[in-house]
Amino acid sequence: MIDLHTHMIWGWDDGPDDWSQSLSMLRVAAKDGVSAVCLTPHVYRLDRHRGDLSVLRTRMGEFQRAAAAFGVSMELHWGAEVSVYAEVIEAIEKYRFTIDATNYVFIEFPATSVPPGSNTLVYNLMSKGFVPIISHPERNTEFAARPELLHELVAMGCAAQVTAMSLTGEFGRDARRAAGLFLFHNLVHFIASDAHGAVLRPPVLSRAVEAAGRIVGPDKAWAMVTEIPRAILDNQALPDWGEPTNPLRRSSWTRRLGRPWGKGRTTRSGIGVGPRWRRKRGIAIGAGARVGVGPGFPRPAGVGPAKA
Repeated sequence: MIDLHTHMIWGWDDGPDDWSQSLSMLRVAAKDGVSAVCLTPHVYRLDRHRGDLSVLRTRMGEFQRAAAAFGVSMELHWGAEVSVYAEVIEAIEKYRFTIDATNYVFIEFPATSVPPGSNTLVYNLMSKGFVPIISHPERNTEFAARPELLHELVAMGCAAQVTAMSLTGEFGRDARRAAGLFLFHNLVHFIASDAHGAVLRPPVLSRAVEAAGRIVGPDKAWAMVTEIPRAILDNQALPDWGEPTNPLRRSSWTRRLGRPWGKGRTTRSGIGVGPRWRRKRGIAIGAGARVGVGPGFPRPAGVGPAKA
């Protein structure tokens, strides 16, 4: 399995405090069957160094060397979870916060809102060649209350990640309900742990795969931790496991809980999100689009422009 969203770098954000804790997280992941992880530290939120990216670069190098010294066989990849704020597009362009050298980049909305101008921000980010991945929308109270907002962004070409502990109910009933709804309507594309520690928020995916399988079937659930995240690491368009649908159509996903699913219940047409999806739909996104995100994206308090 592949875990694309983790906070394992010590001493940077609200993840582990030292290498021993990071190593414990890697061992927990390996025991669960995870063979590849992407380290995605917070940027412009919850970091301990006021956005000083030189510290993050240093810590990444230290992590790589420590992993090699301790014989860690885990496949390691690098990215970031970028908090949305007024100058986020310029920051992503300048510092390439993407997963490895791909066009995919995690963006994190505020926990309680989807600010005005979000669709404009996403459009302008895609016009620069990036494919935004919306982090854990099921834990955003406005996405949960107004799922048509997520549908609009996914229909534009965004990808979205659902958190393993949301699917298993460990983030509460509301997050679990939203996660199931988004899964049923093809509004989230892959499962990741969003791990912050070895015990309280561990890098464990297997239980979530089982929970997701009761909603979308075991084949798609397995693809959400293997085939789909691998396509992201390879900078490919996402394999299509169903077109996004608007939850306001009121289809009930709860009937699928506990129902056995057989192979082949999910169709695959080969049309993925991202650049290939946009070409299929005939939407031309090119240079020259006005870059503006509206008044909903103030600079986070205490966060200045990123230091080189």
